Amino acid sequence: MLYKKLSITLMVVVCLLFPSQVFAAEVILGGQSIGIELDYDGVMISGTYEISIDNKKYNPANDGYLSGDLIVAVNGEHVDSISLLMDRVEKEIEDKQTITLTIKRHQKEVKKELKFQENNGQFTTGLYVQDGLTGIGTMTYYNPQTRHFGALGHLMCDVSLSSDVIIKEGSIYNSYVKKVHPSQNGTPGEKVADIGSIQIGTIFDNNNYGIYGDYQDLPSDKKVISTASIDEVEKGEAYFLTVLDGHTLMKCPIKITKLKKQNEPSIKGITFEITDKKILSLTNGIIQGMSGSPIIQNGKLVGCVTHVDVNNVHQGYGLYIDWMLENDK
Repeated sequence: MLYKKLSITLMVVVCLLFPSQVFAAEVILGGQSIGIELDYDGVMISGTYEISIDNKKYNPANDGYLSGDLIVAVNGEHVDSISLLMDRVEKEIEDKQTITLTIKRHQKEVKKELKFQENNGQFTTGLYVQDGLTGIGTMTYYNPQTRHFGALGHLMCDVSLSSDVIIKEGSIYNSYVKKVHPSQNGTPGEKVADIGSIQIGTIFDNNNYGIYGDYQDLPSDKKVISTASIDEVEKGEAYFLTVLDGHTLMKCPIKITKLKKQNEPSIKGITFEITDKKILSLTNGIIQGMSGSPIIQNGKLVGCVTHVDVNNVHQGYGLYIDWMLENDK
């Protein structure tokens, strides 16, 4: 049988065109925890394991299969889910056909024979596969003028895979935060959350500056806020909103310590430190799952949390809201 290995992409990235015109906007403030699901147009190989064929050990990794390969067809028939892949493979085995997989690798297609171990009507391929990415992040804003949302503030990808495939489409759901694992220098913590079954939006883009899409419903406690231009952002006191327990929004006071005056979209324009002792007692700094948390200063939305400084987890980085609005176009 094929084994599904679900990869959870963690939502704070560890430190690693001049816009035509950006206008201030009136948006609905976010801060809510969201579950994110992105769907591959195919089935991604996430790893391999050893099987036995004709009493000989066999591992697909030694046969040229790579983590990050995207399976798009079985004997010429398109597949885009694990269930469809299994159905196609089972049919070809029953028909005693040689199974040829069409694989996308670095923007090229490769044909490879699929070998398998069969035992009592069950087949094993030696491949771990997944048909999408699932993770937890934070909503930044809803735009009632366009009915679009912006969240996360950085690209969502599976850093454990070698693939250069970027998934552009998917869905967002309500999310319930159950507990928090605090950060330690060298090891960022994380939110542990359940993804709900109610879809609240459809993703149409996933890029270096976040995920964007159409929302279905606004939060019940919606608050309208103006966005600030880059020139309006100042060093000094600010705060961001995020969820650390259940669905409850928490205010996290910060001090903005450094600003990059960028004239084109770029990450880490805002450097800040968490200053609130209560928040630090819960998280000990920036944790995975905070990405997208809206940063507010002087009553305006100025950006969102995107990165953690792995060597000093009290310190984080943010993306200017101008760049999110520009990418939302």
